Amino acid sequence: MTAPDQPSGLLLIIDDQPQNLHMLSSTLRGHGYKVAAANSGESALHILERLQPDLILCDIVMPGMDGYEVCRQVKAQAHTRDIPLIFLTAKTDSDDIVHGFSAGAVDYVVKPFNPAELLARVHTHLSLKQARDTILAYTRDLESLNEEKNNFLGIAAHDLKNPLSTILLTAQMVAFKQDSLSSEKLTHYMGSIENEVERMLQIITNLLDINRIESGSWVLHPIEVELQPFLQTLSEAHQVRAQAKRIRLQTDFATAPLLAITDRSILQQIVDNLLSNAIKYSPPEREVVLGLARHGKLAVLRVQDQGPGFSEGDKGRVFQKFARLSARPTAGENSTGLGLSIVKQLTHLLGADIHLESPPGQGATFTLTLPIL
Repeated sequence: MTAPDQPSGLLLIIDDQPQNLHMLSSTLRGHGYKVAAANSGESALHILERLQPDLILCDIVMPGMDGYEVCRQVKAQAHTRDIPLIFLTAKTDSDDIVHGFSAGAVDYVVKPFNPAELLARVHTHLSLKQARDTILAYTRDLESLNEEKNNFLGIAAHDLKNPLSTILLTAQMVAFKQDSLSSEKLTHYMGSIENEVERMLQIITNLLDINRIESGSWVLHPIEVELQPFLQTLSEAHQVRAQAKRIRLQTDFATAPLLAITDRSILQQIVDNLLSNAIKYSPPEREVVLGLARHGKLAVLRVQDQGPGFSEGDKGRVFQKFARLSARPTAGENSTGLGLSIVKQLTHLLGADIHLESPPGQGATFTLTLPIL
């Protein structure tokens, strides 16, 4: 029976003697390991093209390609170089052992092998590999967090600094010329300050939302929501921005009432974000559609635009934090690269799903599927 702390894993055994392969396979499978076997170095390399074992046990003396050459080739390939390799050998001369370590082996077991010794060495090196893999995973996570930190600092340094500079300059201009400013000019300057403040507030709100989601502090408050009037209200709220860009914002709703038990404020934030993006990236004289249909026990919400859509490269990054995509807002609107990341995470909180369709040159359609009563 496998010990509680026994590392599991797939082991590749390489030996030209059938009885050795059988004995090794039986011993290792009897202790909970998965085993693949090869009777030559050449066949082992073919196996490694399709399998990724956690550890390799390799005989040294074999016809054709010997164990040293197998080890060198394993260590020469990027996808196999980190797999630990233990030699199985009847050679105990120190020069042979040094040769094996020089080729890249991590250990050796003398034949005829002692099962307890073999299992102990396999256990040790699998444990070391698992520890190393864990450290590498933590390292990648830390690198990702460091990149996010740099992106955050970039937003603080650029996306907040620029509007603050505009506000300061505008306020100084108003103060300097206050006696000579017409009411129209004063209204214009105050509007400019208001726009910049709204821009900064949106940036800070997005950052706080990301923090609330990832810290697990966002609490759901599900209630019954009748989707058609809910979406109609959201569509009307976006009409002013759409009309300002000469964009037709249309609705296409299912006729039968659709009811969902969901968090109304989170659903509103998702749809608001999708509609805002569709208007932001659509050229004038185009159409944006907010649709609602039923598919079994699901409500299917769609936001469809006639903008530039997403490139193949952008599609893979569209829901990533701080993603700077190739498409740009058509009227110089601000974009932090956080909106769609927030949409994705909020959708997950609701137990819903979202996906993107964007055929080349045919705009983009975001489809949200939500459980209904």
